[in-house]
Amino acid sequence: MKTIDRYIAALFLRNFLLASMALTALYVMQNLLGDVLDHRFPTHQILFYGLLGVPQVYVQMSPPAVLLATVLTLSGLNRSNELTACFSIGVGLRRVVGVLVMLAFGVACFSLVLQDRILPPVFKRRTTYYWREMKKKADFFLDVKQNKIWYRSKNVIYNLRTFDAARKQIRGMAVYTFDEDFSLRQVIDAERADYTPEGWKLREGSVTVFQKEDLFPLNQRFAEKDLLIPEKPKDFEEIEKEVDGLRIRELWGYIVKSRLAGADTKGFEVKLHSRFSLSFIPLVMCLLGVPFATRHRREGGMAKDLTTCLAITFFYWLFYSVGLSLGTNGALHPVLAAWLPSVAFAGLAVYLISRKQV
Repeated sequence: MKTIDRYIAALFLRNFLLASMALTALYVMQNLLGDVLDHRFPTHQILFYGLLGVPQVYVQMSPPAVLLATVLTLSGLNRSNELTACFSIGVGLRRVVGVLVMLAFGVACFSLVLQDRILPPVFKRRTTYYWREMKKKADFFLDVKQNKIWYRSKNVIYNLRTFDAARKQIRGMAVYTFDEDFSLRQVIDAERADYTPEGWKLREGSVTVFQKEDLFPLNQRFAEKDLLIPEKPKDFEEIEKEVDGLRIRELWGYIVKSRLAGADTKGFEVKLHSRFSLSFIPLVMCLLGVPFATRHRREGGMAKDLTTCLAITFFYWLFYSVGLSLGTNGALHPVLAAWLPSVAFAGLAVYLISRKQV
């Protein structure tokens, strides 16, 4: 890498680090301040819970941080006439943009690694801390894996194959009931559980009862059975959030398993594809910042740069959020929902850059 490339890269990385730290800190502090003023939880719990959310906030803030870094780097070179000096020695805008794009691609790859390797275990740790330490539900346990879902509430443990929130239906349900000494007393297995106004209805299953005075358990099959438990569909909806604790490969396996069971997987598929599209938004943001940062003679300085970045980020996230909502509702294919906004804005950026004869 030549000296000019190293110089541009150093400017971009400095601006990116400052922008990402500033945006992440502002977002985290805003949330923490609201929670502290709410007085629902002790301050030390709020601070620790907020700290666990920093990696997720960084991933969300990296696209606008890349946009800010691109605009500030290029506009700074433009205002100081360094960009003109580069052109005079044969270093065109294509070369300068190429350095920035490579760095933005590195940020995108790092973001993808974070989403697959770091965020899932941190998300699980954060969820467990919230329910057990902050909400004081020491008996709460929820673990979503590729081939099973475990949910514990008080003296009952549920094992679910799939949960369809839209249909209020559970496929492959096992209910383990324990006594005060946590000895197994009853196991209920059912192919399906439907929630009705009267409560849960189990279909095609069996009941096994373990009695202290009897060495052999009693087993009885049933075609339909009422299940009297305090949990309602909204209690199991936490499962949909817990999917964020799965890695990409595990999430894909969970989608395949749920699809085979007949569950609606559109929302999960959108989450899967959005992990990839969100990771590579910084690359698109970098391209979007180029035409706005290399106008002839920039007026307004830093304030105008920040206003430009804010406007671009607002419209980008607006279209991106709408796309994800349409995909979750089934109006768009999950792939289109996750990638269409990025493809559209990338096309716009390439068109605007090509007019400058990069």
